[in-house]
Amino acid sequence: MPRAPLAPDLIADLWRAAHALADAARPVTLRHFRTAGLSADNKDAKGFDPVTAADREAEAAMRAVLADLRPDDAILGEEQGAKPGSTGLTWVLDPIDGTRGFLSGTPTWGVLIALADAHGPVLGLIDQPYIGERFAGGPGVARVQGPQGPA
Repeated sequence: MPRAPLAPDLIADLWRAAHALADAARPVTLRHFRTAGLSADNKDAKGFDPVTAADREAEAAMRAVLADLRPDDAILGEEQGAKPGSTGLTWVLDPIDGTRGFLSGTPTWGVLIALADAHGPVLGLIDQPYIGERFAGGPGVARVQGPQGPA
């Protein structure tokens, strides 16, 4: 069964929350990017799946925003796992997608934020803090905002 349209006020609140999540992660990631001594732990015993202090701190900052703005929503975060919720909405957080690039000082990483319900994706946002671009997409929405303004 298809999703019933979400109320415009709810959609506006969800977009505000998504942007607040990206805004919270941005200074945390930039504080660590291209710093001397940045190290990583390996999350994968069979390969190399790095995680840095920046990953952990950025996800913690995003979770703090959700605790304030959307405390009853579920969260699935790459670094801290799942937190159950009661609204039927789940935020999916990847605080640094492209940690290998982040570690090497290459600006090919970003903060990924998605929101899903039982029917699938509701909205998504990609923030590239170092480059200063933000991409947002969802039903009826496809936007990019860069250093020079919206495109």
